[in-house]
Amino acid sequence: MQVLKTRDVPTGIVLLDRRLDGGLPAGSFVCVYANPIAMPEAFLYQFATVMRSYYFTTNRPAKFVKMDMDKLRLDSEVVTFVDIYQQYYLNEYGQFIIEDRYRDKEIFDYVDDRLSKIVEEERGEYNIVFDSLSFFLNLDVDRGLKEWLINKLYMLAKESEIVIYCHLIKDLHPPYIVNKVLEISDVVFDIEVERAGERFVSKFAVPKLRGKRPVNEYFRFYVEEGVQVDTSRDIA
Repeated sequence: MQVLKTRDVPTGIVLLDRRLDGGLPAGSFVCVYANPIAMPEAFLYQFATVMRSYYFTTNRPAKFVKMDMDKLRLDSEVVTFVDIYQQYYLNEYGQFIIEDRYRDKEIFDYVDDRLSKIVEEERGEYNIVFDSLSFFLNLDVDRGLKEWLINKLYMLAKESEIVIYCHLIKDLHPPYIVNKVLEISDVVFDIEVERAGERFVSKFAVPKLRGKRPVNEYFRFYVEEGVQVDTSRDIA
């Protein structure tokens, strides 16, 4: 029986792409599972700037995320930002919203509308990055609405044959929602930082990878013009 080969989407991490024979399978829903101290945003920046991408910002204004990409000498010009932070926290005058009991649900409607417009307007290859999915999972809405978003992103990746990256913060959510995300994900990046003597060491693995051989061992990395694998432990 003939096995259909899907297109590979590069991550922008050179040695990882070499190990994966080109990158991640198109149509993948990817969970970047990490504690914030491990700088998972550097991975998200790398994924977003390797090709045309839509970057949903939640915890900071988009202009500051772009600024950080530029500082790492990554090509932010290929990125279209969807500023969820501004939409959720600020009113039309740029002032912080003090109280609005409807805004938690309304932000899901806004995301649904933006995703629909992206699908309608796009015809080529592109990525979508959610920084972070945890923002939405932490909102005061019904469990069903949170699961709707997870399922929508998963189906969008499949139907449009694109890669969707979502950052899920470790040790923040109830086990049921963490397991839901990890179960449905095609790819899981597990990113950690640990203390080694007088210094901290950052490392990552890709223990779940549908369609290719997972990268089960951890590899050290540092952030300098994007994510760089420690060549003393080359994964290629």
